[in-house]
Amino acid sequence: MKRLLARWGSAGALAGALWSYSCGTWAADPARPAFAPPSVLTLSSVLQILLSLLLVLGVVALVAWVFKRLNLPHQGSGRTMKIIGSLAVGQRERVVLVEVQDTWLVLGVATGQVRTLHTLPKQIQEPPREG
Repeated sequence: MKRLLARWGSAGALAGALWSYSCGTWAADPARPAFAPPSVLTLSSVLQILLSLLLVLGVVALVAWVFKRLNLPHQGSGRTMKIIGSLAVGQRERVVLVEVQDTWLVLGVATGQVRTLHTLPKQIQEPPREG
């Protein structure tokens, strides 16, 4: 031990003293528990937690509703494309009429595929929307 104290000097002695103090005194001190016991949940604390949760969920729902009402366009979308109508021709197949600038495209849409069926000039009178 003397060799260790000579090597480390006062810093080693201080570290050893702190270590022995922490092991011996704090663990044996009955007035100071090693950990704080968990608090008991009361009815008022449970109600406060539930009301806070409901408030947060209400704010999230309100913000979602406001964004849906505003119907903001997506970034980069210059409204160059618009779906005029669509028709289901099978369980997973559809025929879609899309307007791109001054052209209408008749597209066949299936699982994993989109094919151009026909190209038309833009009509003055739009057909009624379906599905």
